[in-house]
Amino acid sequence: MKQARVILVILALTLTLLATSCVQRASTPPASTGESTSGAKSPEEGATSDVMSQLERAATQTLMALQATQQPAQATPAPTTASGEAQPTTEAPAAAQPSATPAAAQPTQPPVTVPTATPGIPTSYTLQKGEHPYCIARRFNVNPADLLQLSGLSGGDTYYPGMVLRIPQGGGGFPAARSLKPHPANYTVSAGDTIYSIACEFGDADPNAIIIANNLQSPYELTAGQSLYIP
Repeated sequence: MKQARVILVILALTLTLLATSCVQRASTPPASTGESTSGAKSPEEGATSDVMSQLERAATQTLMALQATQQPAQATPAPTTASGEAQPTTEAPAAAQPSATPAAAQPTQPPVTVPTATPGIPTSYTLQKGEHPYCIARRFNVNPADLLQLSGLSGGDTYYPGMVLRIPQGGGGFPAARSLKPHPANYTVSAGDTIYSIACEFGDADPNAIIIANNLQSPYELTAGQSLYIP
């Protein structure tokens, strides 16, 4: 509305100036003073048209200035994707990083019990498969007669695995050579052999020392043809 009013004012001013110009041209020229009018100049041609062009330029410049001040600022276009859709300007929140998964607890392995060589002379001993009192007397270097007497046995008794022998702590040693076979040596297992029967075959060998030397695991099962180191 303000723009229309300004244009109407400019048009009114323009019409007023045009009317004034026309009146001046139609008015009676001043009386002659007696001087020669041959050199007098008539009104310049085109003076009215110059006024009109100046008024038109002023009106045009005023209108352009009003339009420039009233034109709203252009909003910056939002970025678009390749398909022409508006791309959101807000950034997506960073995805939460998953917490490190704790390592699974490793199952604890039960400790492996490794026998040790028999220290010294025990006070008692339980016979294993393949053993007998004379073998035990050789192994611990005691008199077999003393061992039998202390254990309440005789030479004609039957001996079996699980029988408990009492080992004498004094008295004489074994009356003969304790070793039946020389060792250290390698031994090839035969059918029916056990760690304990092999130790008795060598006489003074310790079955626990054979187990340790060959890294055997309980129940110490052997196979025919297996090679064992006898310390």
